[in-house]
Amino acid sequence: MARKIRDTKVFKACYWFVGTRSRRRTLLRVALVILIVPLVLQWFLAYIVGSDARLLPPELLQSKNLLVVTAHPDDECLFFSPTILGILDRNHAINGGLLVMSTGNNYGKGETRKQELKGSCHALGINPSRCEAMNHPSLQDNPRVWWDTNLIQAIVREYVKKWEVDAIITFDEGGVSGHINHRAVSAAVSEYVLGDKDAPPAYKLVTTAVLRKYTFLFDLPLTALSFTWRIICAAFYPSAKGSPEISSKALLANSWHRYVMTRGAFASHDSQYSWDRHLYMILSRYVWFNDLKRIPTQIASSS
Repeated sequence: MARKIRDTKVFKACYWFVGTRSRRRTLLRVALVILIVPLVLQWFLAYIVGSDARLLPPELLQSKNLLVVTAHPDDECLFFSPTILGILDRNHAINGGLLVMSTGNNYGKGETRKQELKGSCHALGINPSRCEAMNHPSLQDNPRVWWDTNLIQAIVREYVKKWEVDAIITFDEGGVSGHINHRAVSAAVSEYVLGDKDAPPAYKLVTTAVLRKYTFLFDLPLTALSFTWRIICAAFYPSAKGSPEISSKALLANSWHRYVMTRGAFASHDSQYSWDRHLYMILSRYVWFNDLKRIPTQIASSS
């Protein structure tokens, strides 16, 4: 009887060990899938289907004068680089422009940051002559002050005419980081596009929850879910060049080359390069890929 009990215990121990090994193999396979899928998807979007009209609307890729509107110097690197480089690196005929609503003078480094911005623009392929940081007394960098959206609208409208802008990119309502200045810029551009029939089409960068923001590429499959059918169509039925197809959203992924360009651009912002920014430039989804949504226009809203 004692021997039978002992044999039973041995059998259970062996079964537990085998089961554990099996579970380990399963966990290892799952881990490999979790690691490989985002990398493959990033490569596929960056190199194979990234210029398809269903993922990158022609009104952005075929724009003549593109304008990115942000709040502070370095926003263009921290949040918008996959979009800027994904468009300008694919179509060198586009004149890129960057309009920053402040010099980022919250800590008294406004003039330094304004000069650093020029180097960043050059690294991103934006002509420094179209790289402006405003220094209006009512639009000073302050995380506790909501900026005058009417004033921002007037400035954006001025530069749209000055640079003959035919497409705009900016923040969405969340401002990516939640910064009140970012959200004011978003509100102003949205109001401008909605209220002015002559305003060019505009897209806003989608804000995610904080946990998703710092997940390297692991958030890409989740983000790409809403683009699944578009990605499949782009893979098997590519859009014809020059297609007039207009999409209400976009998905742009940095290639490795464009990621290196992003780091080079941010290196220009030497006054902002702290240890946590080093981590940010690796872990943040916003330096690897962007998803955008089109801001509703006056015509679309009334139809």
